[in-house]
Amino acid sequence: MSDMNPQFGQADLTTCDREPIHIPGSIQPHGVLLVVDREDFSIQQYAGDTRFMIGVEPNRLSQVPLPALFDQNTVLLMAQRLHVPHTLVLPTVIFGISARTGALPLDATIHACANQAFIELEPARRSITASGDPLAQVKTMLAALSASNSVEETCEVAAHQVRETIGFDRVSVYRFLPDGSGVVIAEDRGDAIEGFLGLHFPISDIPQQARELYRRNWLRAIPDIYYEPAPLQGCANGAGSPLDMSYCTLRSVSPIHIEYLRNMGVTASMSLSLVIGGELWGLIACHNYSPRYLPSDLRVACELFAQICSLQIEARNETDAARRRMVPRTVQGVLSNRVPLASHIGEELVTGEVSVQDLVPSTGVAVCFEGRVLTRGNTPPPTFIEQLAAWLGEQSASVFQTHELSKQYLAAEPYQDIASGLLSIFVSRDPLSYVMWFRPEVARTVTWAGNPDKAVEFGLHGARLTPRKSFEAWQAEVRGQAEPWDEVDLDAVNSFRVWLLETVLLQLDLARREREVLFARQSDLMAELDHRVKNTLANIHALVQQTKTQSSSVEEFIENLESRIRAMAHAHNLLSETHWEGASIRSMIEQELAPFADSGGANVRLSGRDWVLTPTAAMAFNMVLHELTTNAAKYGSLSVPEGTVDVRWDVDPASGNLLIHWKELGGPPVAPPTRRSFGSVVIERSLRHELKGSCVLQFAPDGVACEAVIPAAHLVRADKGV
Repeated sequence: MSDMNPQFGQADLTTCDREPIHIPGSIQPHGVLLVVDREDFSIQQYAGDTRFMIGVEPNRLSQVPLPALFDQNTVLLMAQRLHVPHTLVLPTVIFGISARTGALPLDATIHACANQAFIELEPARRSITASGDPLAQVKTMLAALSASNSVEETCEVAAHQVRETIGFDRVSVYRFLPDGSGVVIAEDRGDAIEGFLGLHFPISDIPQQARELYRRNWLRAIPDIYYEPAPLQGCANGAGSPLDMSYCTLRSVSPIHIEYLRNMGVTASMSLSLVIGGELWGLIACHNYSPRYLPSDLRVACELFAQICSLQIEARNETDAARRRMVPRTVQGVLSNRVPLASHIGEELVTGEVSVQDLVPSTGVAVCFEGRVLTRGNTPPPTFIEQLAAWLGEQSASVFQTHELSKQYLAAEPYQDIASGLLSIFVSRDPLSYVMWFRPEVARTVTWAGNPDKAVEFGLHGARLTPRKSFEAWQAEVRGQAEPWDEVDLDAVNSFRVWLLETVLLQLDLARREREVLFARQSDLMAELDHRVKNTLANIHALVQQTKTQSSSVEEFIENLESRIRAMAHAHNLLSETHWEGASIRSMIEQELAPFADSGGANVRLSGRDWVLTPTAAMAFNMVLHELTTNAAKYGSLSVPEGTVDVRWDVDPASGNLLIHWKELGGPPVAPPTRRSFGSVVIERSLRHELKGSCVLQFAPDGVACEAVIPAAHLVRADKGV
């Protein structure tokens, strides 16, 4: 077998997580294992001193069926427990039986898997406890347990009661943490015994396959770590495939674990599993510094106690969780009365006395909704939140949670003091919408049982790694981690996400219906308005044409008036195309300058992202644009072939206002006017009076320049980049 799949006893700490500890091929020698056929009770394999335990020589076992070893009542009792319609029969104990040919009273532990039955025999020893017998002792232990008021207190009581019952040197309650490591949260020990309370142990101390066996078996005992394994032997009628001994109480232990205990100075150990919700929550670890054999009845009592203790811890956790679940329900109830009626869901979620931040314990919340980032509490800046939302979009998770964000998203490192913990829910993809809760880094000092970075060292086995030998307290500072999110937090945001999606869909449907009604009304109104405006403009145009026949001075005035009215008509047409929702600034500039652009368009340069202006802003800006263009065509850069006009516009990131720059170059020399013309007045006053903006005209020698500002309130949207 390769190093990738080591055999039992041949693994080192680089491969121990793959060591097949469930098929050790041997047992601890203080008992005997008989593997029998589940139907005919013929003995297939055995291990241990059968001569001493049941008075039968090993070479005779293949010839002796199980009924020949025990009396009829014992065999009948075994048959009742094994002949059930289940593939797996979990271990049960039969106390005080005797072999026909043996002198020792025995206790038998029986279980079955598939077509094989396992009968483990140990000398029957009865314990005398402080309460008189093991069952009475269990009642005493449970009475003390029921008086506890919290998980921590329950574990402290459990450690004390187990040690008082079994008399070991040290009993510790070891809890598994979310990252797989463990910590001793309760302990009872002798005065001269080293304490492990508060110490952390790395995940490598208990490999995954060992944790699985702990989950399936409530109790595991090693009376003496210095035992010599008793190998499994096959009888003449036994099969030779590796025997799965997962549920055997006598199963031999991995040499790596034995060496680990030896390095601790422990000689005997017993572990009681704490299983909650079908998962291994922790262990009651019992250590003794001399050999210690626990009778079967006392082990059964301890196993029963561990099962009830697990239920007690689970009940405490559920009580605490039920109390905590009341908070998000109350918060969601408050939001459900406000949010559906809000004009903007995102704003409503982060405002008010009760906000979405209160849904789970957090120090800040961010809502990315409809292209906006809204925050409450202590959060990273909006630019980072937008980047984080884009990264979350790549994760494809409806609910994402981590308590160490910077390990998964390196860009979060500068914000560890704010956002080491992240819990987010996905709302929509277009636009990308999320709700994110943040928790800050909880910098703390963790005390390990030995240096976790030196969990293994090279030892006497040459290149083979051996367990660490030091369990002295070793402190390490933990950074970049927040308080982990738990099931209550996840349940709360999952429920909230379902409700929020329903609310968003409802609001979108209502908005769609309102838009349909408004659009129908607006269409009728705009059609009538369009008809009337066109008639009015036609009348004005006719009036101008008639007036042009008058004197030359009046004709010049009329000509100017006509061009302005025509400019107004162009703006009107652009607005009509959008049903008076707004007009494109690029389209307005292009239409006005088109008659003066050369064939290649080299003398007119436009630059800027297209913005849609409100109707009021469009009409006012169009007047300014017309006056600038007319002046450039008559006297400025558009009056000569080599002249150019450069028009640029952009939004100021600080104010949100639209800034427009008009610059003429290459035209006739410019001198400031001696008097203010009507065009100058139009340019400087139109935006200021109509929009509360500004427009400044400059007569530089190299060409006329104009700086215009349109307030952000008059921008409808950005259509496209140019």
